[in-house]
Order: sequence, then structure tokens, then C-alpha cells
Amino acid sequence: MSNGANGVHLQLREALENYIKSQYFGKSPILLSAAQNKLNQEGVLYQKPYVESSPAYKSTTNGIQSSPKLPDWLKDYFKALSDANLGVYPSPFCHQISALEAAFEGQDLFVSTGTGSGKTECFMWPLMAKLASEARNNPDSWAMRGVRTIIMYPMNALVSDQISRLRRLIGDPDHRFINIFRTACGNNSRRPQFGMYTGRTPYAGKEPRRSEDRSLAATYSRMVNPENDEEKAFLEKLIKDGKLPVKENFDEFLEKLYNGKHIPNDEDAELVTRFEMQQFCPDILITNYSMLEYMLLRPREHKIWSDTQAWLNADPNNKLLFVIDEAHMYRGSAGGEVSLLIRRLFHRLGINRSRVQFILTTASMPNNNENDRKAVRTFANELTASDDMHPFCYLTGEREEIGSGSAVHIPFSKFKESIPDAFEGDDPERLMALNGFWTGVANSPAPFVSSEDAYQWLYDHLVDYVPFCQMFKLCRGTAVSLQELAESIFPDNSLEDALHAVSVMLSIAPLARSESGSVLFPARMHMLFRGIKGVYACTNPDCPHSHTENGLTLGEVYFSDGNLTCKECGSTIYELYNDRRCGSIFFRGFVLKQDFEARRRTYLWHQPGMINEDEVKEIHLFIPSAGYRLPERQGQNKISPCYLDVQSGFIDFSDDSLDGKQGIRKLYYSGFTAKARPDILTFSTCPHCRHELSKMQLTSFNTRGNQSFFNLIKAQFQAQPAVLGKTGDPDRLPNEGRKVLLFSDSRQRAAKLARDMSDASDMTAARQLAVLAIDRMEHEVAEQSMNYFYDYFAMVAVEHHVQIFHDSETEKQRERLIEHGTQALKNYTRARKRGQQYTPRFTIDNAPTQMKEQLIRFYCGGYNTLVDSALSWIEPTDAAKWDALDALEEAGIDVSEEEFMEFFNAWILSTCDTSVILGHTIPDVIREKVRPNYVGYGIDKNKKFSTDIREIMGWSDNDSVAAKWSQILRETFMDEGSSSNGKYYIDLSRIKPRFDLEHTWFRCERCSELTPYLLKGKCPSCQCEKIHPMTTEEIDALDFWRKPIEDALQGDTIRVIDTEEHTAQLSHKDQRDELWSRTEQYELRFQDFLQNGEAPVDILSSTTTMEVGIDIGSLVAVGLRNIPPMRENYQQRAGRAGRRGSSLSTIVTFCEDGPHDSLYFSNPVPMFRGDPRKPWIDISSEKITQRHLGMVALQTYLREKSNSLDAIPAIEFLDEHLQPFSSFLAIFEISKDDILVPVGSKGALGSYKDELEKSLSALKQKRDDHPELFETDDSSDSGKKSLLDALYEEGVIPTYSFPKNVVSTYISDVSGKVKYQVERGLDVAIGEYAPGRAIVVDKTTYQIGGLYYPGGERSERTAASPAKAFIQDASYRKSIRTCSQCGWFGLEEDNPDTCPFCGNKALTNMLPMLRPWGFAPRNATSIETAQLNEEYSATQQPLYSTLPDADDVTAVNGCANIRMAVRPNQRIIMLNNGVSGKGFTICCDCGAAMPGDDPAVLRDVLRPYRSKFIKTRCKHSDTINVNLGYDFVTDMLVLEFALDRQQIDINPTRNSWLNRAGQSLAEGLRLAACQELDIEFTELVTGFRVRQNRNGDFVDIYLYDSLSSGAGYAVSIESSIRQLLTKTRELLESCTCDSACHRCLKHYRNQYIHSVLDRKAALDLLNWGETGARVSAIPYEKQQYLLKSLEQILQISGIHIDVNHESVWAEGRYSKKKVVVYPAMWTKPLEENTIFVSDAHLKYAKPYALKTILDSL
Repeated sequence: MSNGANGVHLQLREALENYIKSQYFGKSPILLSAAQNKLNQEGVLYQKPYVESSPAYKSTTNGIQSSPKLPDWLKDYFKALSDANLGVYPSPFCHQISALEAAFEGQDLFVSTGTGSGKTECFMWPLMAKLASEARNNPDSWAMRGVRTIIMYPMNALVSDQISRLRRLIGDPDHRFINIFRTACGNNSRRPQFGMYTGRTPYAGKEPRRSEDRSLAATYSRMVNPENDEEKAFLEKLIKDGKLPVKENFDEFLEKLYNGKHIPNDEDAELVTRFEMQQFCPDILITNYSMLEYMLLRPREHKIWSDTQAWLNADPNNKLLFVIDEAHMYRGSAGGEVSLLIRRLFHRLGINRSRVQFILTTASMPNNNENDRKAVRTFANELTASDDMHPFCYLTGEREEIGSGSAVHIPFSKFKESIPDAFEGDDPERLMALNGFWTGVANSPAPFVSSEDAYQWLYDHLVDYVPFCQMFKLCRGTAVSLQELAESIFPDNSLEDALHAVSVMLSIAPLARSESGSVLFPARMHMLFRGIKGVYACTNPDCPHSHTENGLTLGEVYFSDGNLTCKECGSTIYELYNDRRCGSIFFRGFVLKQDFEARRRTYLWHQPGMINEDEVKEIHLFIPSAGYRLPERQGQNKISPCYLDVQSGFIDFSDDSLDGKQGIRKLYYSGFTAKARPDILTFSTCPHCRHELSKMQLTSFNTRGNQSFFNLIKAQFQAQPAVLGKTGDPDRLPNEGRKVLLFSDSRQRAAKLARDMSDASDMTAARQLAVLAIDRMEHEVAEQSMNYFYDYFAMVAVEHHVQIFHDSETEKQRERLIEHGTQALKNYTRARKRGQQYTPRFTIDNAPTQMKEQLIRFYCGGYNTLVDSALSWIEPTDAAKWDALDALEEAGIDVSEEEFMEFFNAWILSTCDTSVILGHTIPDVIREKVRPNYVGYGIDKNKKFSTDIREIMGWSDNDSVAAKWSQILRETFMDEGSSSNGKYYIDLSRIKPRFDLEHTWFRCERCSELTPYLLKGKCPSCQCEKIHPMTTEEIDALDFWRKPIEDALQGDTIRVIDTEEHTAQLSHKDQRDELWSRTEQYELRFQDFLQNGEAPVDILSSTTTMEVGIDIGSLVAVGLRNIPPMRENYQQRAGRAGRRGSSLSTIVTFCEDGPHDSLYFSNPVPMFRGDPRKPWIDISSEKITQRHLGMVALQTYLREKSNSLDAIPAIEFLDEHLQPFSSFLAIFEISKDDILVPVGSKGALGSYKDELEKSLSALKQKRDDHPELFETDDSSDSGKKSLLDALYEEGVIPTYSFPKNVVSTYISDVSGKVKYQVERGLDVAIGEYAPGRAIVVDKTTYQIGGLYYPGGERSERTAASPAKAFIQDASYRKSIRTCSQCGWFGLEEDNPDTCPFCGNKALTNMLPMLRPWGFAPRNATSIETAQLNEEYSATQQPLYSTLPDADDVTAVNGCANIRMAVRPNQRIIMLNNGVSGKGFTICCDCGAAMPGDDPAVLRDVLRPYRSKFIKTRCKHSDTINVNLGYDFVTDMLVLEFALDRQQIDINPTRNSWLNRAGQSLAEGLRLAACQELDIEFTELVTGFRVRQNRNGDFVDIYLYDSLSSGAGYAVSIESSIRQLLTKTRELLESCTCDSACHRCLKHYRNQYIHSVLDRKAALDLLNWGETGARVSAIPYEKQQYLLKSLEQILQISGIHIDVNHESVWAEGRYSKKKVVVYPAMWTKPLEENTIFVSDAHLKYAKPYALKTILDSL
């Protein structure tokens, strides 16, 4: 297997391609052949890879020693540290020395160098110099306590990472550091101490509590007193990696802790508990900004600051060092609030900016011109609260020059003759290849004696050769595509040859390594992949590019969604759906409901959106192959023919005379609708294979789910070489140290990925083990029944070192399997040794739950079973077979053994599929994990055989022979199930699994099912006689499933890949008795820190948190589940790949659908190597400064009352302090020159008091209405919410841009205690957490089934109806008025009586809007994925209902019809109106909720919570039908387009030009704005609205920040609106699709408006706005082309139209008129004897065009 660049890319491509072919096209030969040549083209599933090597920075040998700027004592100090190997290097990078010199001189630093450039040393060395310098030169000052350095991080994870470094450095166990420190500074110097102060620091509370102290002591004690060698090794590894606190004497610390004494030893390097730090201030304080906020306002940390203040006051030379690491993570308003927090710190310490030295480090910053550098300087000054432009020393690192000066050429023939794979293989092949290449090349000593000699020579001399030197220069620090390398290095050769040469170079370069393991060219390969977005086909069988297989014909096949008509023949194109079981194909379209019901001729629409949704149904049309015949007997859901006009897209459901006519295609339809999906006309049984479809609906070819991604990552995982030192221990490290780190941009996606990837991996491994086990059973002398299958399965699992199954809360499944397997293997080996027959001991009853589940999957899974892959089947044991044959004979039924086997096979196939019948001792709860429970499992005593079996056997309905067979099979093979439901199941001791690669399998041509036996020569599944032994090609088509099994039989390693979730969902609450949170435990296992038999985590599925330097070991593989929102995100994630000494790292990105991902898929360059965006923080916003000053006022008031924001309950403050505070506020003064007030924000001083008073009285109102919202469920003393939390949630004090409208889903354990609390902003939550949707937490699935907030169920009074208080509250449940004419809606509380947009007087009420207070899982428990029927509903377009007060708009420079305004406090309403607009039904008592408007949807739903006070079911007698939603107020930017109704069609209905143009331009602006600002497109929301009033007609396109706290992005665009309009135009013009596609405007967030998106309409509106010109008339040829599609359908309607002349005339029975096609943008023209048809109707809505012509004649 090749590990070189080329080989790896090929392996990944094949993995994805094979998966898609076998999973999606395996059963449809026609699509397989159409896809064959398209899927492997570049740009369909993959892009060419890009290669980059890490930049090397200039370094200086003995750099610190040779610095002229540092004093000698300091150089000696650093030399000693370097000799002791304590974080100082003998040859540091130049920028590290510059940082030390500048910091020592007292300058502020801004370090911006790339990943892996040693940024940490740029503040660690200055910090170590600062401490030593004070201790040496000012011993009196050093003797004082006080914080010398604050290191601030944006998040906890980074803090723990930094603390590990300090432990290894300052707290090294051998005391090297402190000895060196005292040698330099004096033997009596106090030891420097550090401490981490975050939410994870043990532990919260005002004072120590004995119980907490003791449980903490016990936790540490378990860690530091190992009981065996494994635990000892674990402890040593923890200490070595700095994962354990460093104390001078750990036992003494534990003893003090046990006795409640938080007093550190003077020689401790680290202060561990909060109470130690509160009493003994650390020199180095590591924290994050939210904790710093708390520390400034709480009395309990008072001493830390007063000590620091005293130290600062003691000597004017004492300066505080403030390190801000990862500074680029502070942006927008959140960054602005952090800079104000720093001002509050200055205020608290009573100092100004000059007493603080700042060091900022960040990933790369833009550095192309003076403008960039100015932006960086401004950013640094604003973030560090400096009011004048303070100078910073800006370090970007100097790059190492490449090249040795000599330039030797290599003859091109050398490259041509070489094969890249040869260098990527093993020795001796590799050495031969190297000798072959280098022998005869100038200056080369080849042939080499050994590979090692060759590698060292390459390391020393490869840069002397021109092509290699060029490649290194091109790739250093930049991602370059293989094609660019080929064209630059070999410009004179053909591209094909040049690409081959580059592949050869890429396979040679990684071999250049020195003896010490340094790699010359550590390369990173960036690879992009994507799935398919559905398959579309031309309807015309005579299309010049048609495809035919097995009598089925399709026109050209497309793998993208942008075309409405075929590029080859102009016929209509529709999306294809298929029946996954048999591979039959259908067109999918939409028809008007009333036309279909009357079976009238109607138009087959592509999208529902051109018409109102309630009038249209989706329809599936079966595409028959030649000679297709309808079933003879049809049930009630009849299948009938229909006729499609391929040119125009009209379809006729009743006129059979059309059959066989030119241009007409015969298809089949059925009027069946499934109960759950009333809007889809589909089939109840597949017209091709006659299988029932209710369970397996028809599906599109869109690659959904995580499977495609899993196959890519699995290939990436397996392509990695094993890690040195981790091989040869298959039980502990089965995957030899291979790891992949995955990134997703949403927690839910990361969580689902962890679940799905672990499941998929377990499935594959289980299938491999199953076949190995059955194979071994086959080779036993005595026959082995299925009952002992587990014994063999466990045995081969242990034999192959496979760690399968994971432990659940209730059983240790993996341990059990290993224990049984080890025992079985011993017994088996002993028996073999003695030459005796092996007697298995473990039956299925001994097996862990997951084993029973897998067994059912193998044979009853319904999909991809072992039978479906022609691998294994079930037969009766010999004894049972003879029992049955004897019984049949006694009953007078004469049947041969062969006939019996055939019948048994037919019966077992059918019952396994319909009744999940295996294992009478296996409980039904396990079956629920595998198959949906529609009618129950097992079979009744008198159950009849399936219709197919009865008809093949020629039995009538109540045949006595059949009844005998049924009884004998039941008595011989079955027993009553353990679930005591009177149902019968197969007794596993009476059957056996079979496996034999030589066995002949059969494949049915109709239903595509496979079977090991026929039944009377027919297919046992559908009675078809067309069934044949499988061909080699058909067997090969199953390769995707069979190959892993064949490999395992050949002895290949079976890999189980364990994926775990690493997201904020899992760090709920700070556990004191756990040393590490769940995510930290996974991090440890990911780095192979294992204890007590833990298995390694192979893949971590994380969110953005992992981007920044958390040290999780070095990696060579990173996977991205989607293209990240910003290029920094991409570059940082990709930067995580690259281990020292590894020659190739891979970054795999799987692109989603959507313009963002498609944009970068088609051109990844800006993502891979684009400049970082300019840093920007918002300090000008008045709102932010008001919050900051308000906070200071509140703190000052409470300090006078000896209280604090975090301690006083909100209720107490609101009830008792509002009046006194108001009086205090009136006289409270902050001077305008105070450090608290930034220079540009003096205005807020005049306004903050009013704002604060207003907010507090609103909060008081809420407290009076909803006391329970002010109580909490944590262990706080009072159980009451603090004033701090209450103010934070309402955004009255700084929120750091966390969404303040947050709701949570509460997941409780069996006792009702909250186990996970998963938070989301309301804007996302009302879609993602809506009842009916499913979420995943820690690999467990939950379906949302109610609204709930913890607390109500805890008191007897409210336990039965905790929801009532919310539903009755007017601030949660609001009435909405709406206008039926233009769609406006607004709150009834604003008393609208006429529509403010269009003046309509008849307003109606829509469903009330309910704001959710929290969500909980259905029935308060998890759900099996097989039982999940997820119901999707989405958040609608936001509606902006506020009217502009006055004429606040200003003209946009150079635009004829566009004006603009920035409007504060505009009201936005967000709604989710349920599935097909029916809202949600909610129980007013318990809060249970499901989508739909019928109270019956709650029939089987229990309460969404558990309470000890109430054990009865809720009857849901009082329900309400609502929409979920909320309203909020935000600042927005509005662009107003003035329209002219004389020229432009201003009709605002859904399918009008104006609606398409407005909607599309709004989407385009949003995408352009996000690219321009380089922010996530979820951060900005756009919308549009049409307004008409006496001043004219207007379209408002508005942009606002999605976070309800307002990050200020939308408003910041005002200054660059012209660039933005230009960028929008580029985006709209650069696509080639007919209307809109996933490359330009469509993405998953706007799918409910996909059908109205139209980039051309958006361009017309933009042109009108900018130039005042409307679109020009349509040229004649184009008019003729558009009308041609109606020619045939008009003919049928009795109208003759002649499209071959310049002017087109239509002639009916009574009159003849001219037909003119006009642009939809125009107001409809009027002219005698002329019919005007809009071009949009001809393109998107032909029925309207047809009606216009017919009505006019």
C-alpha cells in the first residue's frame, strides 16, 4: 500500500467513488454506466490536490548568547535553562530573540508568525526574564506578593494546555529550574508561583467546604498512588506531559487539603485551588476573559487585586505584563467588550495604560502593504485599551532562504522513466528505484549501498538540483496545486508528462531525511471531495446523448441541479428518484392538486415554488423498460399509465391515444399517498419489483448522511504509516497510533459524526468477524448451530485483537466479549492440541447486547445484510431438518430433501425480513435497535405464509397442506419468545449459519433480490421466473461489501476505529470528583494515555474549539466535514496536521452543498492561501460602552453595600434595591478623562444611565410575571438566580457576543437530574430543536418531544403542569396579525388595523406565536435510530415589520434608484410554522409537543420530564396549536430600491418577478457581505420586503446581525456599500446556471426558497437600482426558442402556432393574433391584436403562459 502523495489521493478517490457507485448506483446499471465516466472526472467528486510544506524560519546558533542588547547575567541564566533543556533552545528563531530583546527593553509586542513558529516562546522567555530581573535587581519588591503576569486566553481548553507547559518548565520535578533561578537571582529568592484560575479550577464557592475538600483529595490521591505497573506508567506519562499539578510535597498537600487547609508550601511551583490563590497571590495568573470578569467583581478575589495594587505602588518601575494569546480570536463587538474589560482591570488596580506591558500573539495577520500594517497597529491599540497610537514591536518572522547556490539540472528522461509508486514502496524496491533515478545524474554518488545512505545524501544535496529547489520554493508556506507545479517547473513539456514528473518528485522528496530524523520537505497535502447533489435526466429517449441498459432508456444524465432543459436536445429535465431495493428509477416532479384530482392535462413542475404550496403535490413517475407489463391483479392503489410531452413538460393522465406518438413518453403513476406524507403522490408497492414501499420510501440520489465522509476518512486513516514505538502491542494499541482529528462547524454535526462513524466501523468489523467465525464453524467436524455462533465470534475477535463493542451505562460489553473470547480461544487451542473435537461453551444468551443486535442485523437488517452481499445464509441443522422431513412424511406430505431446503430458504428469507424472527431468547428491545416496529416482531401461532410463497406452491388461501407445513415448521424450529407476547421466534439451536464462496447464488431480474436457493425454479421473493445464477460482474458489483471480508479471510488486519465527540455539549457542569471533563478524558485517550484497560480514541470529532493549539499530540491527518466559514479557520485546522519527522500529512475536506462550499470547491486557492482578513474590533458602538459603564455603576453601588453582582439574588435586588440604586445613580459620576472611557465613546457618558434604568424596570416586570425563571437548579446556596446571570441573559451588561436569546435542551437521567444541558441561540433552536427533530449527545439519539424548563416539576404544586405559567404569559405567547394580500405580519400588541405595507384593511389572525422556554426529549428518554421518524420543520424567512419613522434614507453614491439607511431598534419576527404550515400541538399542562394541528399527534407521547411527585401519564386534555417563534429588536442596514410602476411589474406575489428578484438579491448581498467581511454567513441575516405608499413603490433589502446582541457587522458595511454592490454583481454574473444552483445562491440554510431564487432577476434589479435602466427587449430568435416548447401542447389544444418566422402568430378557431414574449421585469405591455407572454412564465411556469395564449384566442 503506497503512502506517497499520489497513492494516497488515489486511495481516497477510489474509496469515495466505490462507495457512491455501490451504495447509490449498484442496482441501476443504466446510471452506473452513465456515472462511470463522469464520477472519476476532476471537479465532480474531487479536485486536484494541493501540496504545501511548512515554512522554515531563520534561526541563529547561540542566538541569545550573541545578542548585544541583553545583559550578561541574563544570557548566563538562559544558557543554563537551555543546557537543562527547560524550554530554551540553543538555536532559536530570529523572531524569538527579537521578542526577548524588545520585551526586555520594555516595549509592547505583537507577534504574528505562522503555525509551528514557536510563538509561545515569544512570551514565555520575556516572562522568565521579567521574573528573574525583578528577583535579582529589586529583592525587596520581589518579596511582596502580587500578580506579575496575566496570561489571558479566549477559552478554557487553551488554559489547560498552557498550564502543562509551565508545569514542565517552572515546576520540573528535579528542581532544575529553581536552582538555576536562584543561581541567577540570589539563593534566598522567593520561588515564582503560577496558578490557573478558570471555571475548572477547584472549586467554586465563597469558602472551602469539608466534603468538597475531601472528595478532591481522594480524586488526586487515586491518581498519585498507582496500584500496578500500568497505573504507574500512566502516572509517569501524566507527569512528563504536565497533566498533573506540581507540588513540592504532594502527600503534604493532600493531608492539608483533607483537613481543609488551603495553604501552599513556599516551595510549591503551582497553586491548585482557588482558595490558595485568594490568600496567596500567584506571580503568573492564567485565566480566560470571562473568569477575569468574575474576579474583578467578586469580594472573594479582592486580595489578589489589592496585593497586586500594593506591589505596583511600591515601585514606579514595576509593570504588569499582560499576555493575550490567540489575539485574532477577538473580533467585532466581542473584541470591543474585552478591551473594555481590560479598562475595568486598570480601573480596579488604579493604574493607567503606561503601567502595563502587552504581548499579543496571533496566527498570521495580513502584511501586504502599509494599510494592512496600519489595521494591525490600530487593532493592537484598541484591544489593549490605549487611547493614543502606542508603538508596538511587530514581529512576523523571517523566512529561511532556500537553495545552496549550485544549480544542477536533471535530464527530463529520468522523470519520464520513473514510476512514483516504486519510491513509495518498501525496500529493496525503493533502493532500486532511487539508484535507477540518481545513477548518471551529475554530482550524484549513486548507486547507494543502503537506503539510509541515500536518505542522508538527499537530505544534504536535494536543494542543489534545479527542479527540486524550484518545488521547495513554490510550496514553502503556500499550497500549490500539482498542475501549477507542473507548469512552473517543466514549462516546455506536455502537461501530462510534467504532472508525471511532479509525482515522481513528490515521491522522492519525502525520503530526504537526516540520521537524527529531521525531514527536508515535510509536505501537507490538501484534498477536496464532495458527494453528488442528486441525479437529473433528460426525458427524451431520442436525445443524441441517450443511455440504454436492459431495455431502459434515458436522455443525457446530469450530476448537477442548474439545468431546466437538456443542453443536448432542449427537452425537459427532472430529478431521478429510485427504489433502493431493486434499483428501479422514477422522475420526480410536482403537479397542481386540482388538475391531478380531475386527471386533467397539467404541467409537471420542477420545483413547487412557482405556485402556492398548498395547491401542489410532489409526484413520482415510474420509468418503465421496454416491454413492461402492469401486474395482472391490482389492489386498491392502482398503477396507471400517463403521457409526458418531453418538449414542453405537460403531462396527460387520461388520454391513451397519445401512446406511441412522437415526442411523448409513456410513464406510470399511482395516486397513493402515505399517511405521514400526504403531499407526495407515490406508489404503495414498487411497480418494478412489487415490493411494498411503505418501509423503504423512494429516495433521491443525493449523498446524505455521514457514510461517504466516513469512507474517505477510513481510507485516510488506513493510508497513514504506523507510528514508531506504537507497533507490536495489538491489544493496547490496535491501530498503532494512527489518528485523525475531525472538524465540523456545528456541535450537532460533530456529535452525529461521532455516532455514525463508530457505528459504521463496528458494522464493518462485525461483518468481518462474523464471516471468519462462520468459516471456522464450517470447518468443524461436528455441525455447529447458530446458538454457538457467539462463541466463535468472541474467539476470532480475541485472536485478531479486535476491540469491538463499547461499554454502555448498564453493561461492560467489550470486557465481556474479551473475557469470553479469551476463554473460548484457550479451550479451542487445547482441543486442537489434543486432536479432539472442540465443544463450544458460550451461547447467544451469554452474549452482550450489541452482539445480539449485530446478529439480527446480519440476517434481518432489511438492508446490506450478509444475504444481500451473497456471503452467508441460513440452513436448518441436520437434526432439525430430518425431524421436519419425518413430520411432513407422517402428515402425508411427500417432499424431497432438496425441495425442503428450497422451501425452508424461502420461508426464512421472508420471515427474517418481515418479522425479524431470529432468536426466541432475544428480547424485542434489541430488535427495536435494528428495524422499525410497525406491526410488532415474531409471528403468530397460525400465521400464513407470504402471498409469494403460497402462489409459487399453488396453495389457496386456507389450504390444509399449507397449514400443516406451518405447524411443522413452528414445532420444529420455533419457540415462544421471551417477550411474553405470544409470538413465535426461531430457536437458534435448530439452525446454522452457512458460508461458502463456491456456492451458487441467484439474482432476480425483476426485484434484484439475491437468494442461495430458488423455489420451484422461481424467485422466492417475487415469484418471477426471470432469475439467473449470479455472473462474475454481478458478484464484483458487491465488492464494496465483500472485499473487506475477503481481505480479512486473507489475514488482513481488522480495524475498529473508535470516534468520540469533542464538543461543548459534553462539558456540562464542573464535576469536582472527576479530575477531567468528558472531553478531557477523550483527549487523553486520543493521545494514547490509557489506564484500566481503556481503548484508545482513534478519531476525535470536534468543533471549532480544537482549532487553536490544544496539545493533543502530533497528527498527520485532519478531516473537515465542511468548508469552514473563514480562511483562518481552514488554515488553522490544516495547521494541526504535521508531525515532526513525518514526511506527508493529509487534510481532507468534504464539501457540503451550498454556494460557500461550492465556491471554494471550484476554486480553493483563497481558502488554502488567501490573506488573513484584517483584524477589527468594535469600540465605537455606544451600546457596548453603555453596558460597560452600567456595569461599573452597579459594581460600585453593591460594593458600598458590601455585596456583589454574583452574590445578590436578582429577586432581592429587584424587590429591595431598585429605588435606592436609582438615587445612587443620579449622583454617581465618572469623569470623561477616566481610563474607563475610551476617547471615541464620550457620548455614552450622557446616555448610559437612562438605558440602565429602562432595562432594570423591564427585568422587574419579568420577575413579577415569572418567578420560576429566577430560580436555578444548581447547588447555589439560595437556589436563586444571581443578579449577574439575570443581567447577562438580558444583555444589560457585557455579553461578549454570546447570543443572549439562548435556550437549552435538557436531557435528564433516570432520576430526573439534568445530565446534559445543550444550549443554542433561539434563532437556530426554533429550527434545530423543534419538536419532531432529533439531536445526538455523546453518541445517543434523542427526539425532541416537549417544551420544558427545569424547576417546575420539583414542587408538588406545579409538577403536573409546569408549562401552564409560560403558555398563559403574554410575553411568551403572542398573537400575530397578518395581511393575506402581501404577506406582512406583525404583533397584535402593536395594534395594527391596516396593513402598513399595502394598506389592506382586512387583517386576519394567524396561529399564536409561542417562544420556547427550553426543550426536552420525547418521553424524557432517548430513542433508537431505527425507531426514529424525524419530522423536519424550518425557521421561515425573518420578517421585518417596523416601518421607517421618517425619511432617514440617504442616496448611495452613483446609484440612480438606491438609497440607504442605518436604523437602530428595528423589530424582527422569526417563526417556525411546523411541517407544511400546520404549526405544533402543545399540551398546556406538561409541555409535550409534536408537529401538526391535530391533538392526536400527542396520543402516544408521555411527559417530557420525570418528577417524583407525579407518576401518572398526562392526558393532554388541554392542548393548543401554535407556531414556535420569537421577536427581537436589532440594528439594521436597509437598502431602499425605488421602483417605477409605469415601467416595472410591482406585483409582490410568490411567483412574481419582484419576489424572485428581491429574494435573490438579498441572498446575493448576504453572501457577498460575508465574503467581504470574511465572516460566517450565519452571522448576517438578510431579507427583503415590498412597500407601497403614497410616495411610490419600494423594495427594502435589509441586513442585520443574527445574534440578538448585535455584533455590529451589518452596520459596519455602510462605509463600503459600493464595493459590496460590485462584489454582489460579480457573484451573480460568474455562474453559468439558468436560474440558481448550489454554486451561486442555493444552500441548506435557504432551502425553503430555492424555487424562487433567480440570479438573473437579481441582476436586473441591481442594474435598475444602479443605472435606472430596465432590461432590454427579448431578441426574436430567443422569443422563438422560448415559444417552441409550447408548440406541441398548443397543437393538442387546437391552436396552430408558427415559430419559424420573425414575428410569431397563433391561430385558433376564431381568431389569429401576434405573440410577443416580454421580460418579466416589465409592466405588461398592451397592444391591439397582440398576446404578451412573460419570459419567466415560459421558463418556470408554462401553464400560466399556456393559459395566457388560450384565454386570448
